[in-house]
Amino acid sequence: MLRLSKVAKFESEPASGSASKRVSWRSIIALNTDEFCRNTSIHGLKYINSRKLHIADRGFFGLALFSVLCFAAYLMQDAFVRWNTTPVIVGINPEPTYITNEPFPAISICNLNQALASQAAHILNDTSKFAMLQVLCRRKLNSQFSRGLNNWEQLISNISQPCSDLVISCRFGAVDTRCERTFHPIVTDEGLCCVFNMLHPRFMYKHNVPLTLRNISMEKSYQAVNWHAELGYSRSLKKPHNHYYPRASLGTGESLGLSLTLDVQAATYYCSSSNSIGLKIALHSPNESPNVRETGMLLSPGLETKLRIEPTKLMTEEALRKVHRKYRHCLFRSEGNLSYFAHYTQRNCEMECMSRLLLQHCGCVVFYMPRIHGNDTVCSIRESHCVESVRLHTIGQAVESCLDNCLPSCFDLTFNAIPYSTKISYNDFKMANPSMQNYSERYVESSIALVNLYYKEHTFRASKQTEFIGITDFLSNVGGLMGLFLGFSFLSIAECVYFAFIRPCRICAELRQRRPVSTLELAKASQCTVKRVKRRVNTLLPQVVWQRQRQHQRQRQQQQLTKHSPFHISAATWFKTELGLQLHPA
Repeated sequence: MLRLSKVAKFESEPASGSASKRVSWRSIIALNTDEFCRNTSIHGLKYINSRKLHIADRGFFGLALFSVLCFAAYLMQDAFVRWNTTPVIVGINPEPTYITNEPFPAISICNLNQALASQAAHILNDTSKFAMLQVLCRRKLNSQFSRGLNNWEQLISNISQPCSDLVISCRFGAVDTRCERTFHPIVTDEGLCCVFNMLHPRFMYKHNVPLTLRNISMEKSYQAVNWHAELGYSRSLKKPHNHYYPRASLGTGESLGLSLTLDVQAATYYCSSSNSIGLKIALHSPNESPNVRETGMLLSPGLETKLRIEPTKLMTEEALRKVHRKYRHCLFRSEGNLSYFAHYTQRNCEMECMSRLLLQHCGCVVFYMPRIHGNDTVCSIRESHCVESVRLHTIGQAVESCLDNCLPSCFDLTFNAIPYSTKISYNDFKMANPSMQNYSERYVESSIALVNLYYKEHTFRASKQTEFIGITDFLSNVGGLMGLFLGFSFLSIAECVYFAFIRPCRICAELRQRRPVSTLELAKASQCTVKRVKRRVNTLLPQVVWQRQRQHQRQRQQQQLTKHSPFHISAATWFKTELGLQLHPA
């Protein structure tokens, strides 16, 4: 009752300003810390805060908690490093990729002969054209010519073997095609080459289309489309995709592949880019520039070569877009922006990179390199040493730095070929090719090469880049470690926020408003809440009032009876008196 009266008295008096000032932040934080340690789910804090334990016991638990915190922090830091630095893992796509949904590889075929002997005979010595011819033949020459001559493509087109003479028979998808409309000339690091199934120039280049590709003619039955490895063929296009350019394969095997008859014209050789007579062939994605000199395979005349195509496709999950390119090590289509090529691939980026390095160190570009600015000077013989230094990466760290910035595409399609060769049978060759009856056996052996390119399987498995450790896995690892070592959870975070910020701020705000409820809330430590006090008062007060009123009423009735009948004797007393007199008369 004393405690109740004190609370009732406290409620009847307003809180004074001095009382609110005496409650400082320090006392509020101390009270919240004490209550947090007693009620939190984090292990160890209640033992450290308990005043019932000896100071040595509390120190033991404090040391144990500190050790566990250090070990847990080390493991969480290791999990963070793995999540931050290695977020990507490459696996096998569970869904098969059909070759009919992907373009047939682009084929670049180059004759090792850099100039026809008949054309080279018309070029006089000590002229600029003769010096340019020696550069093509990779011969050393002391003569020099003006650096202002940029008509390399025109010269190469005039002195090299035309594609119509190189590819004399072609068959794709079991249908004979016109080779002059299927193969188009292109200048590469191997001179003039003939390319099949590469993107149309208006989709391949942003500006300065190479001279040899400006006036190409295609068959009317084919429609040029803007294909990209990330987007693929447009969904609006009808299947099969072999009616579009670049063309898709119709199926597997030699019959549905690409079959070519090539004529190297060995008797017309003036100079070879290597030490032999024959051809070079390179397989590449339709939207990238060929690298024939470094990656091309040799084809020997007099042999029939079968090239079994092995496609390799790289795909990337869309969720990896939010991962920095520094850690995923690839670029999406929208992230790679080139100046000369319209499509970003690692090969196209490296081509532009080498052009910029040549302009920076040599002041010129090689004739087969992209002319980024349109009017870039073509390198002459006197810059050959500088050009080779840049090409072979011996000029310094600038080349490596530039090439390191050319990351692979996040969606890429590449092709490898497994060659099988055997000698051509002249009699069978004549039977299979009636239009070539006039070729002698000696000519076939020295100049004719047969090539068959085909797929072995109808489907293949693509590689797919996915998240190695996502945000969910990272939070699971951290949460598991904190729960294992500390008994920590997200509710523990809510407890910390509540007792550290929300509750102290609310108490101070209520104290500033001079609300007695706020001071009563501080009495929680003595386990007396405002609600319990009010509930107790409301329960006991009516009973006490009723008892007091009943007592006062009885007193008033007794006083009235005594006032009106001074000698009044109660009926019960009178009855007892009378009964006693009758039983015991005097």
